[in-house]
Amino acid sequence: MLTRLKPRQVIGLVAIVVFGGIMVMSLTQPGEREIMEQRLASVPSISGATEIPALPPVTLPSFTATTSGTGGAGDKAIWELSGVDYYTLGSQAAKDDLYCAGVLRAEFEAIKADAHPDRISILLRDGQALDEAGIARLKSEKAIEDAGAGASLAWGDKAAKDHSANSLRIPVAACTQRATALSDVVEEAGK
Repeated sequence: MLTRLKPRQVIGLVAIVVFGGIMVMSLTQPGEREIMEQRLASVPSISGATEIPALPPVTLPSFTATTSGTGGAGDKAIWELSGVDYYTLGSQAAKDDLYCAGVLRAEFEAIKADAHPDRISILLRDGQALDEAGIARLKSEKAIEDAGAGASLAWGDKAAKDHSANSLRIPVAACTQRATALSDVVEEAGK
């Protein structure tokens, strides 16, 4: 009978047999779901709840450093250790920028749990812009040479104390307006 078939017919018959065999083999193999069920069945079950060990409490470093010695200095803020009076450095505009940056940071700390994320992000952005502007002014006035972290921390501490005592020298709204005016000047310079 195979002798009567043409070569094309023989090739087709062989293809049917090969592909049919492959299909039969794939249909008789277990599926992915069955394999996973077998694997899960072989995993030992968890009996009882496992206890998480108690971890020691974490203590974070503070921004104050204790001075040792007999001077009775006690605890000082880190910016006070330099001996520089940052409240007297620079122009009033630089001082106001740094104070407002501290006011906005203090406002952020006061409302961060309940405020809308957009309000919080604006406070952070404006506070950073005012801080950078104040430090830039101090540098341009040659009141400081390098980093202005000490000035930023000093004015931030003062603003935080004033904010908690409800005795701000410059209100939050005025500080936000100051930051907005600052961003308008930056935009104009970039055009």
